[in-house]
Parts: sequence; structure tokens; C-alpha cells
Amino acid sequence: VTRVAMERSLEKRAEYIARIGQYDPKQLVFVDESSVDRRTTYRGRAWSLRGMQAQRKAFFIRGQR
Repeated sequence: VTRVAMERSLEKRAEYIARIGQYDPKQLVFVDESSVDRRTTYRGRAWSLRGMQAQRKAFFIRGQR
């Protein structure tokens, strides 16, 4: 199964290629706006011995995400 973005548009893609083709490759700069948040995979539950608090090693990231 191949996943295809629902927002995909052949017309907009052609317009983009025509517009971007006017520039020399040395003039182009691409910025990646994605981010990583390692906390998203942590579970809210864990196992431990009776009477002992459950512990999990985790990354503590300072600053903004």
C-alpha cells in the first residue's frame, strides 16, 4: 500500500516547478520546519514491584522545542 497526500495537486506542482525553474540553484535555500520531540513516545504507565515507585529513564531537554 502506498500512501499519497490528499493535498497533492498536479496543477500546483507544475506551477511550483515553473516558478522555481526561473532561479539558479545557487540562489535557492530550503528550510526544514519539522521538529523532534522525544517525549511523545513515553507511556503514562509502567510496572514496578509492589510498594516501589515505577521509574523510567528519560531525556530532559532544556529550552524550547
